[in-house]
Amino acid sequence: MEPLLERPPEEGARRLALRHLDQAATAFPRLRDPSDAEALHDFRVALRRLRSCLKAYGDQLDDDLPKKLRRRLKKLADATGPGRDTEVQIEWLRGRSRHLGSHHRPGLAWLLARLEERMRQAVEEMADHIPQEFPRLEEELRRRLSTYTAEVHLNAAARPTLAEATASILRDQAEELRAGLDLVEGPADEERAHEARISAKRLRYLLEPFAEELPEAASAVKHMKGLQETLGELHDAHVLERELADSLEAAAVERARRLLEISLSGVPDEALLRAERRRVREPGVLALAKLNRARRDRLFDDLEIDWLGGQSEAFFQEVEALSFRLEGSLSPGTGERAGEREDGNN
Repeated sequence: MEPLLERPPEEGARRLALRHLDQAATAFPRLRDPSDAEALHDFRVALRRLRSCLKAYGDQLDDDLPKKLRRRLKKLADATGPGRDTEVQIEWLRGRSRHLGSHHRPGLAWLLARLEERMRQAVEEMADHIPQEFPRLEEELRRRLSTYTAEVHLNAAARPTLAEATASILRDQAEELRAGLDLVEGPADEERAHEARISAKRLRYLLEPFAEELPEAASAVKHMKGLQETLGELHDAHVLERELADSLEAAAVERARRLLEISLSGVPDEALLRAERRRVREPGVLALAKLNRARRDRLFDDLEIDWLGGQSEAFFQEVEALSFRLEGSLSPGTGERAGEREDGNN
């Protein structure tokens, strides 16, 4: 079978998109299994990869994928977000228990109960939306991606390839990531770090399908995984910091309302009042906020050491060389690498 990179761009882009759609379709029935802890993650990642592919190869696909269909796909992908984000927060917070004193644990228990209730609601919302929408969306995407109309110029010197189209996209996305990293100023710069994270994710998703076909892509993907993990966890720390601030306020308000309720209940129960005054959650939430802030700062230090201030230049040179390799690596219509026909030993 002809290598994917040697296929016409319109065909190759559709085959890539269908691969990601297949992965989502495989993960979809697993969502019904409550014991499958990775089902939601796999389904969400497959949708992200599909959306990234459709965006990257927009010039090759736009005529067949109307904006309304893309919006439906985005809405479906967004529906999986809150549940996964809350799941990540719960996992990290549970791992902090051993770092807390006994007087902090009531705050942790209260916060986990609050997030677990949110997780339950998110799962219910997904259960209402995803089973109804995904099968219809999958059917329409398959229908539109499985066929296309192309012009064939018989007198053309060489037909364009997916490799050439990918090389151009690769340069644009690498430059976007480079510019994004240059704008990140400090550990509190959530918005720019998040934008750099999205750029890193798109670049990795662009290259990952070719890691086996092109060894140079595998090397770049390996570097991208490290960057994406750092930026991803930094994003988690930023999101959790906002959650902890909101939770601290909610804990104080909840306790104040409970004390007021007991105090105005006719004949106040003094024992109940004393118990409620001792049931303080705020110190535990504050302790968790400090641990999370330390995590945020440590992650930014890692990012700064490995990627900021010119530290990523070698990586971007590697990506640039890869883009030129993509443009010149394939001999159209032969299935051979450039130069293989001249060298009888290959």
